[in-house]
Amino acid sequence: MSGKCYDIIVVGGGPGGYSAAIAAAKEGQSVLLFEGEAIGGTCLNVGCIPTKYLLDKAAALEKIRSLAGKKILEEAGYYSFRKIQEGREAVVKKLVSGVEYLLKANHVEVIRKNARFETPGQVTCDGQIYEGKNIILATGSQSSRIPIPGAEHAITSTEALSLEKVPKKLTVIGGGVIGMELASAFHSFGSEVTVIEVLPELFPAEDRKAVNYLSKELKKRGLKILCKTAVKEIKKTLDGYLVAYEGEESGEISADVVLMATGRKARLSGIDVEALGLELTGKKEIRTDCHMQTNLPHVYAIGDVAGGFQLAHAAYAEGEAAVRHILGGQEEADLAVMPRCIYTMPAFAAVGMGEEKAREEGIQPAAGEFSYVGNGMALAEGAEGLVRVIMDQEKKETIGVQIVGEGAPELILSASLAVKNRMTLEEWESMIVAHPSLSEMIKEAALDCFGKSIHGNVR
Repeated sequence: MSGKCYDIIVVGGGPGGYSAAIAAAKEGQSVLLFEGEAIGGTCLNVGCIPTKYLLDKAAALEKIRSLAGKKILEEAGYYSFRKIQEGREAVVKKLVSGVEYLLKANHVEVIRKNARFETPGQVTCDGQIYEGKNIILATGSQSSRIPIPGAEHAITSTEALSLEKVPKKLTVIGGGVIGMELASAFHSFGSEVTVIEVLPELFPAEDRKAVNYLSKELKKRGLKILCKTAVKEIKKTLDGYLVAYEGEESGEISADVVLMATGRKARLSGIDVEALGLELTGKKEIRTDCHMQTNLPHVYAIGDVAGGFQLAHAAYAEGEAAVRHILGGQEEADLAVMPRCIYTMPAFAAVGMGEEKAREEGIQPAAGEFSYVGNGMALAEGAEGLVRVIMDQEKKETIGVQIVGEGAPELILSASLAVKNRMTLEEWESMIVAHPSLSEMIKEAALDCFGKSIHGNVR
């Protein structure tokens, strides 16, 4: 025994785990955090942050090329992928060290080793037993692979982020968020990219018109996207790989690198599910209630291991909800208004419902649109895209927003507030938005739901 009983033991130091630990410590709780790999988890080290660093530099290259094409710059110039990778590593290191400092400053005790959870109220590590009044499981997720011949030849997103050179030909298996973001980045760096997706369309849970617009833009920029297509085999050749596929199109495609981005699964290693009697969902994720509590008293699960939205900001919210409940609060984890961002080029961001989802919920939607070509700031910046707002036809309340284009992940904050507060047409009409700004487009699209957009198309 360690001789000390902690108020809260957190297993996993990703976004959900470290934020829950800090939130609890700020409330005077004694907190112990276990992390066997890098503080910050997938997000800071091999996910959100490093991916966005690559995408930011890719976007800069696209901007320069556009200006060179318009003869504003004399030439597009050259870039160093090695320097980009060095910059990525520096940013990751800075953020991780920042989180480590916050944990220390808030008096969270950290053990940099993997822990095992086999007995309620106890966590073991290197033969030592640590007691906790409450346990928060935040072990995250790991890449999953489809069982096809030659799957061992494919790399995951983790390896893709640390490639030493840009592949001439990249095949991406999986058209989800991870696959499409890396496809966009490497395409801008000069790769010939083919994305193979087994589903009929990209991002089936999102608004169809917005996703169709995104798909057309990606294809227009040179990405080859094969939907309704399954990969059958990856064959090693003398100079690379051959990827065999079947679907609406069938054949083989050569590649220097094959990236398998077919989703992620809950990481349950170190958790003795059977011995604990811990209840899982059909997807082998830990089942929780509205407070993120499992079927075991004083045991909580947050983030990817609990399923739901595999997003860092969802894990933040879940961790905070778990801590509130531990402290005696009854406020639920409210994930109803969850912003969803895909950092492709162009970027995609959405919150609330699309048209299809609204109809499924028995709501008659009123859809409004506004194109970037009608916005002064977008024209000044050379940005292209589309904003869609979905409102309840009867109540005239905002229930969803979709944005495709430059700045979409930043614009979605104001859209989230509009959806959360069910902003009405009358409130949109009375709102003053800064000019010139990209934000004006959200108001214009909202007004267009009922034919009242000032600068939009005349209905």
